[in-house]
Amino acid sequence: MGWKDALRLSDIAFTELSLQAVYAVRQGNVPPSGPPRVVVAKARRRVVQSKALVAGFLVLMVAGGVEAMHLYARSQSIFSGATLPLPVFDTGVLTGLLSLDVAFLWWTGIQVLPTLLASGIFPVLEPLPIDERTRRRVALLLYLRLFDLPVVAVVVATPLLLGIALGPAAGLAILPGVLSAVAFSLALSLVTGLFFVRRIQGSRGGGGRAAARWAYLMLWLLPAFGMFGLLTAAPDFFHALDQVVVGATPYATAVWAIFPLSFAALPSLVQVGPAAFGLQPAGVAALVAATFGYVAIGGWSTVWLYRSIRNVEFLPALAVREFPAAERVLRPQTPVLAVLTKDLRVASRTPGYAFLVLLPVLDSVALGFFTYVDAPGPAVALALGLAAVTTAALLATFFGPAFFAIEVLAHSYGRTLPLTARSNVLAKTLLVALIYLTSAGIVLAFVSARIFDPALFGLFVLAELPAVAAAALLEFGLLFWRARRRAVPITNLYAGAWTAVLVSIPGLVVAGAPLVVDRLWGLPAMVAVAVAELGVLGPIALRRGVA
Repeated sequence: MGWKDALRLSDIAFTELSLQAVYAVRQGNVPPSGPPRVVVAKARRRVVQSKALVAGFLVLMVAGGVEAMHLYARSQSIFSGATLPLPVFDTGVLTGLLSLDVAFLWWTGIQVLPTLLASGIFPVLEPLPIDERTRRRVALLLYLRLFDLPVVAVVVATPLLLGIALGPAAGLAILPGVLSAVAFSLALSLVTGLFFVRRIQGSRGGGGRAAARWAYLMLWLLPAFGMFGLLTAAPDFFHALDQVVVGATPYATAVWAIFPLSFAALPSLVQVGPAAFGLQPAGVAALVAATFGYVAIGGWSTVWLYRSIRNVEFLPALAVREFPAAERVLRPQTPVLAVLTKDLRVASRTPGYAFLVLLPVLDSVALGFFTYVDAPGPAVALALGLAAVTTAALLATFFGPAFFAIEVLAHSYGRTLPLTARSNVLAKTLLVALIYLTSAGIVLAFVSARIFDPALFGLFVLAELPAVAAAALLEFGLLFWRARRRAVPITNLYAGAWTAVLVSIPGLVVAGAPLVVDRLWGLPAMVAVAVAELGVLGPIALRRGVA
C-alpha cells in the first residue's frame, strides 16, 4: 500500500477524530440527532473553522510584522524617533515572528493531542490487514491534519509577504527558518503532550498534586508571557540586538547560534551580504553553522515524528502508585460550589481550559510587573493598572462561554444528578468573577507598590465586578436559551466556534459599557451603570434563559 491508500485511510480517520472532537460521544456526551451525512459534514466544518481561526491570526501576525519592516524601510523615524540599521530592525522583527510561529503551533498541538488520544483511532487500525509502513503513514498524515491550515498559512504567507515587501530573495531566504520552526513546534507538541497525558492528566486529586498540575500548565503559558514582554520591551530588545550583533563584539559569535536569530538574519545577508552586520569571518562561520545545524535538527525531528506518532496511544500512563484508604470521607458541597470545583479540576487536567483560566491572570501579572519595573509616576501607574483591569474584565467575559465545553467531560454523570441549569450558570458566573478578581488583585498588589493610596483603584475594581457578572449571566443565559430552542444538549450547541463568538459579543458590550461611562462621567456613573446591568440582566438570564 502506498501514500495514496494512506491518505484515503487518514481521511476516514480524520472524520472519526472530528466527530469525537466536536461531539465527544465516547466521553459520555449525547449523540447528535439528524442524518449521519449532515452530522459528519457539520463536525468536519467546525474543526476546519477552529483551524482557520488560528491560521487567520498567524497570517495577520505575519502581515503586521512585514508591514512594519516595509514602513521602517521607508521612514526609520517611526521607531520611537531612534535610528537603527535596517538589517537589525528586520532581523529583530523576523526573530519575533518565527518565535511566535513556534509558540502558537505548539499551543495548538498540546490542546489537540488529548483529543487525538481520546478518539481511540490508532488501536482500531491494528487488527486491519495493513502493513507497518502504511500505519505509520496514516498516523503521520492524521497528526499533520490537525495543523494543516495553520502550517500552510505560516509556510506560504511568510515567504510570500516578505518577498513582496523586501524582494524575492528575502522571501526564499526565510523559508528554511519557517520550515524548521514548523518541525520544531510539531515535535515539541508531541513531546510535551505525551508528558502531560502520561504524568499530569490522570493524576489523582489533592492539594499538592493540583498545585503541580497548575504549575506545569503555567510553563505552557510562558511563551505568551514572553510575547507580551517582547512587545512591551521592543525598544530595549532592538537596541540590545544592535549593540551585540553589529561589529566584532565579544558576544556576536555566540549570539548568532541562538534560534531563530540565525534564520532571521538570512534575508538581510542575502540582500546586503556580511556588511549588513559588520560580520567578521568567525561570525559568518557561526551563523552558517547554526543555520545548517538547525535545519538538520528539524529534519531529524520530522523523522522522529514519523516513527513515534503511531505509538502514542499504546504508551502506558504513569499513574501515581498510591492507593486511597478503604474508607473515604465525603464532603458534600452546595451544587454551585460542586460545579465550580469540578470545572477547576477539569481545567487543571486540560491545557485548553487551563489557558482560558490563566491567560487573564498572566496578562495582569505582565502589566503589573512591567509597571513596577519601569517605575512610572503615580498617574501613569494608575493608568496602566486600570488598563490591566479593563483587559482582565474583557478577557474573562470573552472566554466565559468556553467553560461550557467542560460540560462535555461531565455530561456522562452530571445529567443523572439533581443538578439544575441555574446551578450550572451561577457556578460558571462565579468562576468568571473569580478569574476577574484574581487578575485585578494581582494588579492591585503591583500598583500598591507605586501608589500610596490605592483606594481609588480598588473602588474601580469593585465597580466593574457587577458588570462582569452581568455579562457572564447574559452569555450563559443565551447559550441555554439557544439550546432549548434547538432542542439539543448544551455541549452540542457549543461545539460551533462561531456560536461562542456571537454569544461573547453582547457580553463584551455589557462589560465594556461601564468602562466607557467611567471615561465620560466618572466613577459614580460607572457604579450606577454596572449595578443597573446586573439588576436588569441577571434576573432575565436566570428566568428566561435557564427556565
